[in-house]
Amino acid sequence: MAKFRMDVDQKRYFCTLCSEGSITRAAQSLYLSRQGLSKSMKSLESQLGAQLFVRGKKGVELTAAGRILLRYLHEEGRLWDACVADIRSVSQTDSELVRVGLLSMYVGYSQKRGLLASFQDDPRVKIEVVDGDHDAFWKAIAEGELELAFSIKPPDDLGLPSIKLCDDGLSVLLSASDPLSRKRFIDFETDLRGKTVIQTSPCKGRLYEATFRKYGINMTLLMHDKNLMLAQVSISKGCFIIQTEYAKMLVTDQVCMRPLINAPIEMDSMLVFAPALRPMARAVARHLLAPYGKESELDAYFGI
Repeated sequence: MAKFRMDVDQKRYFCTLCSEGSITRAAQSLYLSRQGLSKSMKSLESQLGAQLFVRGKKGVELTAAGRILLRYLHEEGRLWDACVADIRSVSQTDSELVRVGLLSMYVGYSQKRGLLASFQDDPRVKIEVVDGDHDAFWKAIAEGELELAFSIKPPDDLGLPSIKLCDDGLSVLLSASDPLSRKRFIDFETDLRGKTVIQTSPCKGRLYEATFRKYGINMTLLMHDKNLMLAQVSISKGCFIIQTEYAKMLVTDQVCMRPLINAPIEMDSMLVFAPALRPMARAVARHLLAPYGKESELDAYFGI
């Protein structure tokens, strides 16, 4: 026998006839003629190769084959309801991925990881922390691969919004044997001429290159390798690093820290974000801004 599947109308007609127990009442309920309903059920019986109904004194009654069909249709309906419930349950509980850029050498790295870790028990969201460089973060946000990043202010031509977290004072890390280490403050405009600043990211090199050149400061690039940076500073009186409050974490017996004054550069910590944040990513951003009291700035940007 050829493979056969009941269509939607056949299922509806059969179940209605079973429920009403009368061709007349079932036809009225279905807005069909008695002849049309009878013809449809005869066709179904022919396709199945079995009699489904017998006429009785009180109407139509199911045969053994009819009861089997009805049982399977009820089971099919129950399975469909369970399927819909499962689908809706999954769609409501699936975690939404929010990717946040955070340099492993960033100011307050542990604190910010702690803020992100507070979402670990929230079934609605999954936080992925991405390490990298400022340039990589900005590019990823612009291309929609990253929602947020702790960074510095991006170049204006990228069109990425940002919110300053706090005013970070700048300091200089230099060799403890450098004569400048005897000074209480380091003056950017007069004390650093002829020395070499160690940059930790290409983007900072591009941002500050003209300023360093103006004041006679050389540049060299050492990517995020703390030990290599400190070793370079400790053995050379001609090298130094400019850092924010993170600088105090890098002080050793060979490397000292001095506040920097008159510096025409900014390294303030910023939360950089996509211009069109998804609601969940926006909720994460508000949480990250809360310790700094900057949630209202985010709300204002999105017109909330």
